[in-house]
Amino acid sequence: MVTRREVVTGGVLGTLAAGGVAEAAAQSGQDAVALQAGLSAINRSLDDLKSSLDESLMPNLSQGLISDVRAAFNIHLKTTGRFPEFLDVGTAVFYAVYDWHVKHMQPIQIIRVSENRMAIQFMFTQLVLRWENVDRYIGTPYDR
Repeated sequence: MVTRREVVTGGVLGTLAAGGVAEAAAQSGQDAVALQAGLSAINRSLDDLKSSLDESLMPNLSQGLISDVRAAFNIHLKTTGRFPEFLDVGTAVFYAVYDWHVKHMQPIQIIRVSENRMAIQFMFTQLVLRWENVDRYIGTPYDR
């Protein structure tokens, strides 16, 4: 007895059905390649976004006026072997340090020092506000 499968696959309908399956398989393969390429592009974009967010969220001491303060600390550290107690700064530097504390959710310690001046604690040093100097003023670090 002849089964229905032999009739369908052996005759004209069988060749058409086999061709349709091959075309569907080829189309499916192309769709899989396109899907894989799209997913790879999305993955790269997400990695770029993650690295960008990581850079912005990490405490950063190498940009803007903060890097200049750090350079002044470094000079004093190399000459004396310790961090300075005081550093005179202008208003722009004072605000930059304040904004750094806010951005990185660090505790802000602002005090009044001699001559009724304001000072903000940054690392191990008091940054004394000298409003009479230029905004970006960074003085020479000193101890008492």
